[in-house]
Amino acid sequence: MFHNKNVVVTGAGRGIGRALALEFAAQGAAVLVHYGSAQQQAEGVVRQIESEGGRVMLAQADLRLPGEAARLVSQAQEKLGSIDVWINNAGASANSEEVRGLSEDEMFERIMAVDVKGTWRCSRDVAPHINTGGCILTIGWDHALDGAPGLVGQLYAMSKGAIISLTRCLAQELAPRVRVNCIAPGAIENEWALGRSESFRKKVEQGIPMQRWGTPADIVAAALFLASPAASFITGQVLVVDGGDVMR
Repeated sequence: MFHNKNVVVTGAGRGIGRALALEFAAQGAAVLVHYGSAQQQAEGVVRQIESEGGRVMLAQADLRLPGEAARLVSQAQEKLGSIDVWINNAGASANSEEVRGLSEDEMFERIMAVDVKGTWRCSRDVAPHINTGGCILTIGWDHALDGAPGLVGQLYAMSKGAIISLTRCLAQELAPRVRVNCIAPGAIENEWALGRSESFRKKVEQGIPMQRWGTPADIVAAALFLASPAASFITGQVLVVDGGDVMR
C-alpha cells in the first residue's frame, strides 16, 4: 500500500511508535525511525526492519529543545529525499520511572515540552516539505475528550487536548494540499500497562465496552487507514480507538 512512500515516525523506539515503524515498513514504505533517548530500542527497530528487507533510516533529536524539530525535519529530508507521511508519536511519560522525584511543575513542563511543543514545532516545520496529497498524524488521548482525575490524568488530558486543537488548526491551514488527523488511543497494552497488577488490568478491562485492552496493532490499523488514499476526504478529525470507553 505504501510502496514508494516516505514515512517519519517520531518516538519510534518502543510501544506504539515501534509498531507503526515496523508496519509501515512492512507495507513498503521507507521509514525514518526517530528517537529522543531510547537509542538501543530504536536501533533494534532498525535492525528488525533491515532483516525483513525493508528500507529504514535512523535519526535522533531531543524534541524538548529549541531547534531540534527543525533539525529532525532536515535529517528527514536528507535521508528520505521527500516526505509523504509524518507521524507525531513522541511523548513524555508522566507515570513511569522517568518522572520519579520530579515536582508537579517539573512534570508539567516535561510533558508539555515533548507532547505539545514537540508536536507543534515538528508539524509546522515539516508542513512545507510534505508532498502534495500527504498527511500529518498526531497522537492524542481518549480522555482528553471527557476529562480524567488526578495529576497524571490532568497532565495527559491537557497535553493531548492541546494536540487535538492543534490538529484541527493545522487541518484548516494546510488543506487541501496536506491532510491532518489525530488518533486518540484509550487503554493500550504498552510497557507500563503490562507491568501493572492483574487486578488493575482486569478493572480497566471491565470498564471498556469491548472488554479488552487495546494493542499497538489497533492504533497501527487506524494510522494505515488515515494515511492511505481511502481517507483522502478526511481531515481535521479525531479517530478514537478505545473499545468504546469514551463515547460522544
